[in-house]
Amino acid sequence: MKKFIHKTLGSIFWVADERVEDYKAAGHKLAADSSAVQKPKEEAPVEEPKEAKEEVKEVKKTVKKPVRRTSKKK
Repeated sequence: MKKFIHKTLGSIFWVADERVEDYKAAGHKLAADSSAVQKPKEEAPVEEPKEAKEEVKEVKKTVKKPVRRTSKKK
């Protein structure tokens, strides 16, 4: 199986080895040949100063839901 990029949509799809030439002739590109689709390099997360982390605290507010009363019919 080979990974291809759709010529109009740009989405990635897989093609069986025996159909590769058909898809190349149709204008689709091999994902390995294309520079358009590459995994971005993972960057180290940027850490905020400790002081800023301590100041930002999330306060959860509890919300009381109304009680649903049902009446039983006889």
